[in-house]
Parts: sequence; structure tokens; C-alpha cells
Amino acid sequence: MTMDAEFYSRVAERFGGYFSDARSTDVFPDGRPDAVFDELVTALGAPQARLLDVGCADGRSLLRVSPAYGAATGIDLSPSMLECAARYRAEAGLEHVTFELCDAAHTGLPDGHADVVTSRRGPLIAREFERVLRPGGAVVYMGIGEQDARELKETFGRGQDFDSWNGRPLSEGIAQELSDAGFVVTKNQAFRFEEFYHSPGDLDTFLHQVPILENYDSTADREAFDRYVAAATVDQGVRLSRHWFIVQAQKPTAVEPSHS
Repeated sequence: MTMDAEFYSRVAERFGGYFSDARSTDVFPDGRPDAVFDELVTALGAPQARLLDVGCADGRSLLRVSPAYGAATGIDLSPSMLECAARYRAEAGLEHVTFELCDAAHTGLPDGHADVVTSRRGPLIAREFERVLRPGGAVVYMGIGEQDARELKETFGRGQDFDSWNGRPLSEGIAQELSDAGFVVTKNQAFRFEEFYHSPGDLDTFLHQVPILENYDSTADREAFDRYVAAATVDQGVRLSRHWFIVQAQKPTAVEPSHS
């Protein structure tokens, strides 16, 4: 199991899935990225269409959009997350949805198997996505931007994609990777928003549930945590600035050979 899979398995075992029970008030001036993502994926659905969700975690996101599709499969490397996903699927009664333990780089699926491939803050394996998509199929990817939680990471001196804010925008790298694999990029949208945690304890809980800070430890990281809380506390709560993005791309339709 990879380190990422181990992290998400720990989260699933401790919290019962990939979600945060930390209390916060969120402000979305550019729109709520998860809602925009769901709208894009739902719009691509059809009664006979197949959806493949890569890095599905506890499956709740896939289950939300799955009614738009004839069949939907979620894959992940965390057995604990997939156990949560199976439980949520049973509760929802969505028999056309399946979950599998699978490596996104080597899905084993046939060429042209899926109509849509999604990855929500999960892996991007552009060449494999291109292979498993039918001609004309689409990929919708949600990623974490280079400015995400920058002040927090600077305070701790580490974090997910630390110091990437000084380089090329991460969304551009994703778009380029998809283009290099033969896709036509049709959307690249950034979302900047704010989360205000109701208490330092809520922020502490949240940091245990997400991979923003690798190996976050409430005791070992107390000094940096207290410094951040002191600097980021405003009337609304403890502020955390977020930066996500969505890239959508299409696999070109096969061109008929010329008989001239």
C-alpha cells in the first residue's frame, strides 16, 4: 500500500470515511468547487454511459453523480475507504455502482471502456485515462492549487506541494499533461475560497483528516499550530485560505480514414 493509501485508510478507520466533522463556515466567491464538479460530471451522463471514478475514497462523491449514468465504478488503493464506500452504496441502494481495489496506473480495464473518467483531488494518470476512454469521452479532474493553505504551510515549513507557489501554476501542469496524452482541454477554472474554523480544536481535527500537512501531530506541531492560530484568527474564526481548480478535457473522436 502506498503512503497516500495508508493515510486515507487511517482517516477511514478513525473517522468512518473521508469527511470532516470539524466545524467551519465557508465562503465561496468563485462558486463551490464540489458543486461545480458534480454539475459538470452529471451533464456528461447518459442512461447507457459508463463512469470511472479514480481515487474514489469513501465513494460518497461518486454516489451523488452516479444516477446520471448507466454504470459507475469507483477505484481506490485504500481497503478501509472502500469498506466505507460499500456501506454507503448499500445504504443508497444504488446497485449499478461498484467499488474495486485497483491501481489507477494499471486499471486492467479494456480500451475504450468508459465514457467519462473523473478524479476528485486524486491521481491523474493521463495516458491510462486516455486508453480506457472511448473516442469522444471526457475526463474531469479536480486538483489542489499552488496557493492552497499557503500561510499554514509557510508557518509549519512543510506541506502538500510546499513552495509550489513560486513556480508554474499546478493547473497548467495538469492541463499540459492531458494535452500531451492527446486530450483537448476544454475547461481550466480556479476556485479561491475561505474556511473559518469555529475554534482551534476544529482546525486541529481538520488537519488530522486531510493531507495538507504530512504527519501532522497535535503535540509535536503545537508551537507552529499556536503561531498559526494567533495570526489567522479573525472575527469569523480561524481562517484557512483555499485554492482548488477543475480541468476538463475531451478525447478526440476517431477520424475515419480517407479513401481518396
